[in-house]
Amino acid sequence: MKSKWKLHPGSYALGENEKFYGDMEAKGWRLVKRGARWSKFQRTEPSRARYRAEVVALEEAGGDLSEGRLAVYEDCGWEHVAGRGVLHFFRAPEGTDAPEFYQDPRQQAETLKGLRRRLAVSLVVSILLLALLVPVVVTVYGGTESFLARMRQLWLTAPGLPAFYCLLLFSELFISVLDAWQIGRTYNRLKKGIPLDHAPKGRGVLRLVLGNGLGWAADLCLVLVALQLVFMQRGDLPLEPDGPYIVLKDVGWEEDRSAFMGNDSEREHTRSVFAGYWNVREYLDYPDRGEIMLYQDVYRLSPWLDPMDWVRSLTANQTFVKDLEEYTPVEIEGLDAAWLVEGGMEAVAVKGRMMAYINYLDGAYSTERLEAVLKALSARWNKYD
Repeated sequence: MKSKWKLHPGSYALGENEKFYGDMEAKGWRLVKRGARWSKFQRTEPSRARYRAEVVALEEAGGDLSEGRLAVYEDCGWEHVAGRGVLHFFRAPEGTDAPEFYQDPRQQAETLKGLRRRLAVSLVVSILLLALLVPVVVTVYGGTESFLARMRQLWLTAPGLPAFYCLLLFSELFISVLDAWQIGRTYNRLKKGIPLDHAPKGRGVLRLVLGNGLGWAADLCLVLVALQLVFMQRGDLPLEPDGPYIVLKDVGWEEDRSAFMGNDSEREHTRSVFAGYWNVREYLDYPDRGEIMLYQDVYRLSPWLDPMDWVRSLTANQTFVKDLEEYTPVEIEGLDAAWLVEGGMEAVAVKGRMMAYINYLDGAYSTERLEAVLKALSARWNKYD
């Protein structure tokens, strides 16, 4: 193996990074590239080289080192080996007498002043934006109840997505707090005349375990979301149901399917660790009755979940009647529970591990027709006990 990647300490744990790179070279691995979380090393002869970190003022070409400044470091015996953002690392080979960058810690403190201020401001702005984002998102979803219901539905059908956003948010917030704290602590110590410790004990375990752990968990959730999208089944609605849903033929309609407002009859199926989910849309066009529509959200929950704990979330984000309290309970043979909107279009059903939201339109707005749809669904669900 001629090269490898290894996790490095936090971005602004200056002494920890210097010691880490020095220890790696002592083991025969020399730093060649620094990434966001990982550093790349190449195989070399073990040596006791010294590494030093330098923070470049943001005003200097966006944090890049000029050729003239690099030449000054090289004349003093320091080789520039890697950099990321405003943080750059230099190496002095074993046996050289390259002088330290700063004889007075207060001089080094001045190099951190701008970065310290910028990190503090960035952290405050991030927290304020987050505080403003929550009410905006809730408003977009029609209120707190609708937002929470949507999140519950998303947790059932694609849990990796909300988990990804939450983990990413907490990871970035944690790292921002830690970066601001680390550079602030280093600045205050240098300002008091306390030299930077170039060989501190430990490697920032808190950041490695919590910060990187949250980031890895977020990455894993994103991979799960991608896999779920890859295996999602989506296409034209088959003439005969291939899942725990019904088609309009099951309630007496026999005409050819048609498009409705530019939409075709479709069936979408996906599976998560919490539920199987079918979203079904079917449209017919009757000369004497106009458009006939059947929309279904059907869930088959995992054995450890109780549909009665989730059923209220089915209606909260729908177009018309959003509160299950406004639905009328009805007795339908074979169903554990059922509700419908009298003289309306919507119904909800529960049986065993199954639950469904139904939106049915045939121009009549008939309670009897809604009950017929629920009976057909109950009969279909008998095959999934």
